[in-house]
Amino acid sequence: MISKDKHQKHVSLARPSLGDYGRIELGFLGTSCGIIQKMVHELILNLSSDYKMAYVDADHKEGDQLLAGEGGKDSLMQFPEVTELRDKIVFKRLDRRQENISVFEQREWLNNQELILINANHFKAKDQVLVIDPKKPMDKKLGKLTNVKLFLLQEGQTDIPDCIKGHFSNWEEIQVFKIGETNKILSFIKDFMKENQPELNGLVLIGGKSTRMNRDKANLTYHEKSQKEHVSELLKTYCKEVFLSCNAEQEAGFDNEQFIIKDKLIGMGPMGGLISAFMEKPDVAWLSVACDLPFLSQKTLDYLISNRNPSKLATSFLDSDSKFPEPLVTIWEPRAYPVLFRYLSQGYSCPRKVLINSDVALLHAPDKEEFKNVNDPATYEAVQKVLKKQ
Repeated sequence: MISKDKHQKHVSLARPSLGDYGRIELGFLGTSCGIIQKMVHELILNLSSDYKMAYVDADHKEGDQLLAGEGGKDSLMQFPEVTELRDKIVFKRLDRRQENISVFEQREWLNNQELILINANHFKAKDQVLVIDPKKPMDKKLGKLTNVKLFLLQEGQTDIPDCIKGHFSNWEEIQVFKIGETNKILSFIKDFMKENQPELNGLVLIGGKSTRMNRDKANLTYHEKSQKEHVSELLKTYCKEVFLSCNAEQEAGFDNEQFIIKDKLIGMGPMGGLISAFMEKPDVAWLSVACDLPFLSQKTLDYLISNRNPSKLATSFLDSDSKFPEPLVTIWEPRAYPVLFRYLSQGYSCPRKVLINSDVALLHAPDKEEFKNVNDPATYEAVQKVLKKQ
């Protein structure tokens, strides 16, 4: 029977801080689209080696040229329900009509891009750069100004207009450059990116069944305390917060539930633990570490943190054979959240497969021996002897 309760609520989920296109958006508005395009082109030339970037703009009709999407007589875009994927050898291009495209699909398309620049004359942006152009009336732009981070003065403009001062109570705190001061604008964007770099949380993966060990591996002692406590303390050096990722059976055994993330996807192993962590806190990066690595040291974690690449989906080590990524000592950036779900929806629950088939930063570990894990009692006893000698 269908419920007649019109106020029935869906499950409350933590939503990522996203604009219409991505996590870090910077829109330019206030002057002509031609000037904005020229300025963005210059910025991309100088910044594309540092960040993965996208540019969002409308197609501007020139003369008798066809608008994008109309298609010529030989174009498959003549047919409303056709999507065309072309392999252009050096890149692939996907063409489809715009009518049924939502912000949810736009975010998915641009998920791999770290910085999205937008012509905010036409489209919304989370953060904005306002170009103050004496040829353009500023009072008509006020409704679009929501979170201005920078003022740029066009040639002939020497001051902030009164209507802008009246619109922003904090206008004096916003930096002001001239539109031709490219180096200052570039420095501003680099600082802006640093401010928006996701914070790092730690996730100790302890939710395994420990069937071969016959007891919970997270409670084994190698360093005068349980392994879950030892790894947690290692991660606290680098992370804002550290959480234990556990299964439903383990949950009852913890005193401080504030730093426990119970698996929301049952029986999915480390993949389920990662997704569960992103479901709790989708705007942070997660440093995931398995609990059964007794040799793991600060030296290896120092190397991982110092070589973190936020432009990538993840930063990971090659495994002890230098063949594949090691998913259980990895920094997963927020953009990994929808990608993990995408693989799950296609029938894959292996985080290593995600790393192999994604754009990730791969490192050679300072000491590959630190990735040796312990899964059975005999190995546990042998490792105990080695650690005592050390």
